[in-house]
Amino acid sequence: MNNNFWNLYKESDTGKKMIQLFNPENTNFFEGAQAMVDYTQNLIGDGSIDVCPMIDLYDVNIPISKYIPKQDEEWTRELFAKFIEEYELKDYSVDANQNIEILEKKENLILPKNKYRIKTANVLPLSLILYYNFEYFKPMLLPRRFDIIQRNCDALGIEIPDIPHSNDYREYLMFYYDICGVWNTFQRENNLTDAELCACIYGFGFMCCSNDIVSELPNPTNVWLTGASGKRDFEFLDKADNNSAKNENIIWACNERTKRGDIVVVYCTSPRSYIHSIWRANSGGFFNPFDYYHCRTSICDGIKIPQIKFADLKVDDYFSEIPIIRKNLQGINGVELSAKDYSELLRLIKQKGGNINQLPHLFDGEEVDFGEIKLEKDVEEKILIPLLTKLGFNESDWTRQLSQKAGRGLKAIPDFVFFPKGEKHFSSAPLVIEVKYDMSLVTEEQKAFKQGLSYARMLRSNLMGICDKERLKLYKIDNNGYADRSLPLFEEHWQTIYNNVEVGAKLNKLIGREIIASM
Repeated sequence: MNNNFWNLYKESDTGKKMIQLFNPENTNFFEGAQAMVDYTQNLIGDGSIDVCPMIDLYDVNIPISKYIPKQDEEWTRELFAKFIEEYELKDYSVDANQNIEILEKKENLILPKNKYRIKTANVLPLSLILYYNFEYFKPMLLPRRFDIIQRNCDALGIEIPDIPHSNDYREYLMFYYDICGVWNTFQRENNLTDAELCACIYGFGFMCCSNDIVSELPNPTNVWLTGASGKRDFEFLDKADNNSAKNENIIWACNERTKRGDIVVVYCTSPRSYIHSIWRANSGGFFNPFDYYHCRTSICDGIKIPQIKFADLKVDDYFSEIPIIRKNLQGINGVELSAKDYSELLRLIKQKGGNINQLPHLFDGEEVDFGEIKLEKDVEEKILIPLLTKLGFNESDWTRQLSQKAGRGLKAIPDFVFFPKGEKHFSSAPLVIEVKYDMSLVTEEQKAFKQGLSYARMLRSNLMGICDKERLKLYKIDNNGYADRSLPLFEEHWQTIYNNVEVGAKLNKLIGREIIASM
């Protein structure tokens, strides 16, 4: 973290307001907690959340848990694990003297002990009640936008632990405990109060993020089907307009293998029961550990289509035979549609009078045969190196598997380091590229990003790239060693890079040999 900038922020009117907002000593706990939630929700342009009813339930129920430590004791990971397994939420009554009684009948049980998925999805009120009662815990605001929390922490130099990828939802609550541990370490290292730490993450962190990189959507390579239900979903979807060039972003349930630029087909469930509109993914799928639906993406540029009802799909010769229709659209969120499926959907839209020329189409250039790609080395030898040659590089311009001093005798080994400089140990290089075999899972892409960025910081690089057998992503790195994982400078599928002359020219302007050599 840049302490000079932080000190300026802390003394500014904005900084002082933020620190006061997150002060756990605020007189009215409920008003203070709601104010925190309102601030962060407004910051991302999302709707308000009335968090007080759930906080009230936690406030009444949690103090009776036998696993909460006494005042002179500290929380441990083991104690927290017992706590999350033990606590439950029950309804209560208040008599005329304001005495509270927990209602013990079966019908008064609101959240049973073993419902860990719901407990995880309620990390927001849980974290707020813990924050106001125990020094160890911090508020987990923006629970449906963990990607933003990661981005802010990246900007501050806080290394979040790897997200667990598990079907055991207790692991995600333990992940919250571990994040609090990392935040506490950062707090001690920078001599921050609890309120200052929160203002730093949720206020100053936003300001530190680079929002000046504007990247056009890459050509779509996949098509995904997802669902919408309820008044709020429908109200947003109805904003889509055939004549609208741009629409605001919104977070939507999708497949974690979604890539930025992909096509997203949205089906409205009952009572509408029809395909409503077609959108573009404006972010790759991100894995949100604190959401009931883990896999999300942001969608934009929605275009309404003539209503294609479920009944239309059931009687259509083609769609009546595809698996998701035969399952009556059960488990719709994030179902992949093939290129043939999408072309048949365009046929139905045209039959109903829709203008398919306005709709996004899959890239249909001639497919490049890279040969058999089974290993990370194949990605390097058969895809990346031929592209580097096209961009004017010679093999002498890069070093592969460069051993680099890191810490006390440790060696960091970036995959591709371009024009490294330094005598005893290489001290700088304008570009590094980290190669993986497959980053289709969000967690794998996050690991690759973290690894590549650590090498780029070590070598004071201006640019960092990550790639796998499907695509290449480039990131600009600022003077503080920060790269915004949500806003790549360049992102495209290999087929598009090799096929599309304009895309190739754009890439050449970013990382062509002469450009990199002059940095």
